[in-house]
Amino acid sequence: MLKVLIVDDHPLYREGMISALRTRMSDVEVQGTDSAEEGLQMLMRDPQIDLVVIDVRLPGMDGFAALALYGARFPAVPRVLISGSEDPAYLKRAFECGASGYIHKSMAVHEMVAAIGKVLEGGVSVPDASPARDTEALDSLARLTLRQLEVLSLLGEGYTNKEIAKALEISERTARAHVAAILEALDADNRTQAVLSAQRRGLLPAALERA
Repeated sequence: MLKVLIVDDHPLYREGMISALRTRMSDVEVQGTDSAEEGLQMLMRDPQIDLVVIDVRLPGMDGFAALALYGARFPAVPRVLISGSEDPAYLKRAFECGASGYIHKSMAVHEMVAAIGKVLEGGVSVPDASPARDTEALDSLARLTLRQLEVLSLLGEGYTNKEIAKALEISERTARAHVAAILEALDADNRTQAVLSAQRRGLLPAALERA
């Protein structure tokens, strides 16, 4: 059984990604933490971890610094960076810091799973600048992007479109488009139905309350 560690400070997005990997990679054990520092401690406690997936935006030590530090302390453990930025400089810097893969939040879930699988097999995963996405044979949830999983987690917290836009630093129009895609994927008529459906499918924890 391969072991993957997700380092992301947004609990619902982290859990959504963990759930997606557990659902689609039956031979993988996935765990998560909210900081680079704790991720380092987990690596020290469990030398059997096979891959670390690190969000670029973390409190304290950011994702780039974590890539370099983890590589220095555990050079045999490959690292993958997650980013929502469109800036190609992020991709360049990630590999300069020792990443074996780069996942953009615009990638669909099945593409994310494929990228992680490639790195677990010893390869390097670089996102295609203009990927051809044949999604006809995929279920609707597999076509959700990582960004939409993040939006879904905020829906679960009761965020409005305006609040989602502010939290993710995107336009309100983009937030509405992501919400519409989520409703379609979950075959839901409204946000409440979408959240309940996501909870039933294990994409969100049940009985979620907004802090």
